[in-house]
Amino acid sequence: MNVEIKVANLARIDEDFEVYAKHSPEAPCISFEGRHWNWSGFNSLVEQVAHALSACGVVAGDRIALLSTPRPEYLMVLMAASRIGAVYVGLNPRYKADEIAEAVTRATPSLIITLRSFEGQDFLAHIRSAGDSVALPLVASFDSVETCLASLQALPANSARAVDSPLTQTTACTAAAIVFTSGTTGKPKAAMLTHRGLLLAASVQHLRLNPPLPRYLCNLPVNHVGCLMNLSLAALVGGGSIVFQQRFSAATSLQLIRNERVNCWLQVPAMFHECVRDPAFDPKALCHLHSICIGGGAVSVQTLAKLRQIGVPLFVEYGQTETTSSGTYSDADASDEVLTQSIGRFDTHFEFRIANAGNMPCAIGEVGEIQARGPLIFDGYFADPDATSEAFSADGWLHTGDLAQLRPDGNVALQGRSKEMIKSGGYNVYPREVEQLLETHPGIAQVVVVGLPDERYGETVHAVVSCSDATVKAGELKDLCQQKLANYKVPKSFRVIPAFPLLANGKIDRVGTRAMASELQALG
Repeated sequence: MNVEIKVANLARIDEDFEVYAKHSPEAPCISFEGRHWNWSGFNSLVEQVAHALSACGVVAGDRIALLSTPRPEYLMVLMAASRIGAVYVGLNPRYKADEIAEAVTRATPSLIITLRSFEGQDFLAHIRSAGDSVALPLVASFDSVETCLASLQALPANSARAVDSPLTQTTACTAAAIVFTSGTTGKPKAAMLTHRGLLLAASVQHLRLNPPLPRYLCNLPVNHVGCLMNLSLAALVGGGSIVFQQRFSAATSLQLIRNERVNCWLQVPAMFHECVRDPAFDPKALCHLHSICIGGGAVSVQTLAKLRQIGVPLFVEYGQTETTSSGTYSDADASDEVLTQSIGRFDTHFEFRIANAGNMPCAIGEVGEIQARGPLIFDGYFADPDATSEAFSADGWLHTGDLAQLRPDGNVALQGRSKEMIKSGGYNVYPREVEQLLETHPGIAQVVVVGLPDERYGETVHAVVSCSDATVKAGELKDLCQQKLANYKVPKSFRVIPAFPLLANGKIDRVGTRAMASELQALG
């Protein structure tokens, strides 16, 4: 598949459904808890939802908010919104009433669609509670594909706004989705992702990772770019299929990969960490996989060694919401050193660079900020021109806030977030450098390095670890660091926790980890 031709021929992310519904109508498309839909059947559902949305007055440019677990209804709403030119806004089931109210206030959706409940959580009640502090739009609820469609068709008609054909609306808005940034370094912002950017990112991932008919496990939150692009569009752009999992569990993920013959496995490191340590992990049962890709953070040496036992190509990737997810990939034959010490190479279909404080390109080995521009990049923050302006340099490059250096071999070594950089006694300490060293210790499962206030040095370095070996002592970890690192980089304390707090997207909550670091019991 030629990426440029593929993207040029599509104006909207839903158009794949029209294409494959005609060319491969009986091919598998969606699987969920024992139910299966082919391309023709699921495209019909998308069309019916699009007409229902249009009938109730949703027009091009309107926002449609969805609160749901990863399941077929999410994809129905996403693609139907695209078909009528509306903008999808994902809400996470972990959101509390105040967070829902905040999202509604900022995105101003004309309609909220919600899963009624899951595992004892009454999501409809959460939505209604949010209504105590903010005016809510129309609300529709569902507990199945059928009730989702019925609820939307039962909404009051709005003949003043409805149009005869939803497809006449599609040119009014370039944004396909609003994704609230994860908020690891501050208050989340509403990033607008474009149809073209999503299609380009998905097409490149297809070239990098996918077999001719990819089949993905989709279990990331529906408000996350990893769900939208990496686990949904990247599967569908090549005519593949998706297996939905509502809530991540290692045992269930492994079972679905085996039973549903998932052939592309992309997850965040914390998920892989759980899977390879689960009793159900059997490398021989997973050898049908075509590729494994680790995204959203660094993988430990121990987890990588377990994944190597499966015997299929392993990849790492790097991206963020504002770059529509993945902008780098490692090579298919990358060594363990590359996979653990780098984020791969900038893909040549995209425009990325590493720049210094003066926004000039860095030399090889020089630490600078990753910057990006071009059609992959988001369309700004919704209704926030000041934040949008601050996100870009004067010559149009996006400030990612991620520090990195270009290695002589062409791979990129991530050094951490610019806001996470530790300034200790006038020296810059990049947390990732210290974390990578500690991850080589066989008794360390995961590690996060943070800076804590210090009266003398301003900040000092501290390590928070979870251990796979209860006999690990702080002394041996300190010795390891002293052997390999300058004195100012050596952690002043090593604090142990059973497991790291996670964000809703499955990544380690670094802000939460830093907040609890000073309260934890030091490892003796």
